[in-house]
Amino acid sequence: MNDLCEHFYELEAKENQMMIDSLNRIIAEKIIKPYQKSKKWIDLHTHSNYSDGELSPEELVRLAVEKRVGTFAITDHDTISGIKQIDKNDPFIKETGIKIINGIELTAEVSKGRMHILGYGIDLKNKELNKKMEELQNNSINSALSVIEQMKKDYKINFSYQELKELVNTPHNIDRTDIAKLCVKKGYAKTIQEASNLYLNDTYQKTSGNKKGLSYSECINLILNSGGIPVLAHPHSLELNEKELLLLIKEMIKNGLQGIEVYHSNHTKEQTELYLKIAHKCNLLISGGTDYHGKFIEPDIELGTGKNNNIMIRSLSILNHIKTK
Repeated sequence: MNDLCEHFYELEAKENQMMIDSLNRIIAEKIIKPYQKSKKWIDLHTHSNYSDGELSPEELVRLAVEKRVGTFAITDHDTISGIKQIDKNDPFIKETGIKIINGIELTAEVSKGRMHILGYGIDLKNKELNKKMEELQNNSINSALSVIEQMKKDYKINFSYQELKELVNTPHNIDRTDIAKLCVKKGYAKTIQEASNLYLNDTYQKTSGNKKGLSYSECINLILNSGGIPVLAHPHSLELNEKELLLLIKEMIKNGLQGIEVYHSNHTKEQTELYLKIAHKCNLLISGGTDYHGKFIEPDIELGTGKNNNIMIRSLSILNHIKTK
């Protein structure tokens, strides 16, 4: 009887191995080889579900290969938990040859508009960086609870104890997208954008005084001290005219800014030309990316190619300066 069982298990193991081998051959023929032979895009601005994106870091890698992206960065908001999930020795990554850059997108407190600082080539083991990430995650919980309390007061929006518990225990920093998703789930809005327009934009403005944010100089120093390159993300979000933007960038350069995101899905052609001019004038490294979040959150933005193919990057000066280990 024991011999019969052993024979059965051996047959089952052989069948399973045959299935695995067959699947690997299909992956090699249908995915890896076509990818290796194709011309590839660059996308240095993407988000996983460790911040406000939809896909896991591993799913982002798969999608990047599917979309023929040869070099890309995961730049989650105020966290490096997502990029830490990527094993660059994974056979799929090794076989495709896709280059994955350690990245982050830090939020800086400004009086007008939104300022984000991208960091590329950061050391994920840097003690100062990891300590600050833990602090920012705790701050995000307090900020989210303040926003939710204000929404309850202003709009009579209520979430259950279980929903709040799940929100607080998420493995990533909590941001407005998480709260917007809850609003959609509860029927207070039909889409994330609608939730932002109806409730969150106003509520975040009201509760901004409760949030402990970083200055742009702190963001830049944090990136520099972890061996990275600090880059001003999507300058259009600062809501400044050309003269104001140039003055600000010159001050930021004095604090260590090294690059500017020239190419972005939400940049107009005129804005792209302006930021390119500023990059050359100020001797800044040029970066770019789609700011991909996912189909549900940003349905009109595709990984690698942006909005209606307005981001199709083949080369960037910053890539010659980024540490890729």
